[in-house]
Amino acid sequence: MKKLLYIQLLFLCGCSSKETFQTQFPIPISHYFYQTKGNQTHFFIEFQQDIPENIKLKKLYFKNQSAVIKMISSHKVEAVFIKHDLILDADAENEYGNQLPIAEKPKFNLKPTEAVLEYSHKNNLMHHKFLDVAEKSNN
Repeated sequence: MKKLLYIQLLFLCGCSSKETFQTQFPIPISHYFYQTKGNQTHFFIEFQQDIPENIKLKKLYFKNQSAVIKMISSHKVEAVFIKHDLILDADAENEYGNQLPIAEKPKFNLKPTEAVLEYSHKNNLMHHKFLDVAEKSNN
């Protein structure tokens, strides 16, 4: 009996460490997409109504990067991901302005078509996962 109780306790501890995502966002989402403009990726989220004051949008995680959320309007937000250009040259002095890559482990294990919105709702930190994120043309 003690072995069974011990196994159940280990199982519960192992499951609690996994990240849980909210299946539904507190307000309806109209649509979401991203656009690539040069070395920047712009991710847009449009809501069907204004974002209430008790919901604070924090960060968006997409393609192994994170970006802060910016309000465009009362129901539309944007996150901008920047991929820094590298100068490659036979003369090493011309590469002086390159920034060293910062190796950090991604917070979430996401597929290329998934994104995670980090937000607080009633002072609780939560995460909502977007599936099947599509690229929209810049036209």
